Amino acid sequence: MTESGAIKREWLVTWKVGVEDGIAYTLFYVVGDREPYESALSAVETMESYDITPVRDEAFYAFVRGRETDQSRQFYAAFEQPTLMVVPPAAYRPHGVVLFDVVGEPAALEQVRNALPDGITVNVRKVGEYDASPGTFAIGLTSRQREALAAGRDVGYYDVPRNGSVEDVAEELGCAPSTASDHLRKAEARLVERVFR
Repeated sequence: MTESGAIKREWLVTWKVGVEDGIAYTLFYVVGDREPYESALSAVETMESYDITPVRDEAFYAFVRGRETDQSRQFYAAFEQPTLMVVPPAAYRPHGVVLFDVVGEPAALEQVRNALPDGITVNVRKVGEYDASPGTFAIGLTSRQREALAAGRDVGYYDVPRNGSVEDVAEELGCAPSTASDHLRKAEARLVERVFR
């Protein structure tokens, strides 16, 4: 569906697998056209049932119940290690790409690469200390960059038309305008990359 013009964005919000009935329970948040999405869901061979809950124009939740396959079972099992945590949501992108964060010990992360089923490859995009505010889109931002964005919002820097200035942001942060500008540019660049990667 990520190849379809009908779906703009899709995230796997949470999931439950490996239960006794062999069903994978998944909750997706989707921005796009509901009818083609439902049509595609209905055509999935392993589909048991689903519920769609609209939340606003062109956005809905899909609670999907599907039979596990050998490949999906092996994929989920690769991450079932005591020192690893997959941090939702997982963002679905075109060409079969799924982006998500994993927190854990380096040795355990390396074991995941070797345990994945055939046909699934891994591209590690970033390694480092994990710094994200739960429930926000700010994954990858430093705490100072988040503060700069929040200050920009508070002073009207992001209003249309703009009401606040970089100087106003700097005053809120207690730093020089050049420093505030640097924080804003770096934060904005990371957010833009997050949207389009």
